[in-house]
Amino acid sequence: MFDGKIIRGYRHQPGFHCASSAIRNVLAFHGLKVSEPAVIGLGRGPGFSYHVTDQRPSRLVHMRNLNLEDNFFRTVGMKFRWRETDNAAEATAHAKTSVDRGLPILVQTDIIDLPYFNTDQHFPGHAVVICGYSDEKQEFYVSDTLHPEALAVAIPDMERARTSVFPPFALRNRSFVLEDLSGFHIDEAVARGAVRRWAGENLNGLPELPVAYGVRALEELIGDLSNWKEAADWQWSARFTYQIIERRGTGGAGFRTLYRQFLEEMEDVYPSLRDLRFSQDLAVIEGLYHDMASAFRRISEGEAPDFSPALPVLENILERETAFYRKVLRSL
Repeated sequence: MFDGKIIRGYRHQPGFHCASSAIRNVLAFHGLKVSEPAVIGLGRGPGFSYHVTDQRPSRLVHMRNLNLEDNFFRTVGMKFRWRETDNAAEATAHAKTSVDRGLPILVQTDIIDLPYFNTDQHFPGHAVVICGYSDEKQEFYVSDTLHPEALAVAIPDMERARTSVFPPFALRNRSFVLEDLSGFHIDEAVARGAVRRWAGENLNGLPELPVAYGVRALEELIGDLSNWKEAADWQWSARFTYQIIERRGTGGAGFRTLYRQFLEEMEDVYPSLRDLRFSQDLAVIEGLYHDMASAFRRISEGEAPDFSPALPVLENILERETAFYRKVLRSL
């Protein structure tokens, strides 16, 4: 398909979310079979944060724990650390060296600089796997979850994509190469610990973040919702919120669908978890996130900035999620 060097044995497989499918594909390359919902679950992926920015959109929600990659690898007993540099040429050379060694490289990008997205909207943190390159054509070959086959990206475009700055991400040529598999393990204790910690983070927040997280961020959104109508870009902020929940790589319902599937997968393997009925509780919350997305989509299509229809849905999510996280912490 491509004229340059491709890592032998690497198989691109599409998925729902960029990081979780990229991690799944890298693990599969190394002979480790882990489902995408399990990557989301063990990575404590579903979260909630809220940002008021001076860019477009001016009101921004995020549904993903920004440390999903770190969380997953550490949870399953593997060493993880992003490699970062401000030198784009150095980052490019490192990626080529990794391909030369036969090792796929996980990188973070901003889709605005990836030509195949054809968008003028920033969306940083988008994970892809570099699996080949061509010096002659000056291009990388990447595995991107949203596409059925690997894609070619000009090296200058990739260098721009890897150095973008847009809240809450400041990309510094982040990359990770999986080499040491020795500590890998998943068992019931690992699954229970990941679920318990996920609930605690969403209930109590993440101290290392400069913004609220989980239910506290949801409270902030509820408190600020009446101000959305004053934003010049209120329609785009509403539309982008809908997209963030349902369409931009979350697998639906702000990652809650994939997390429910993870819980079902763990419940099938570990009967003691099945008795706790966590997946059934989350299925209700999952439905509410669909309702939230629909509310913001309808608001974005209106002629006047009326955000009141979203308020009862948000309040219901806050009540349900708070109770669910407390149940998890009591039960585990």
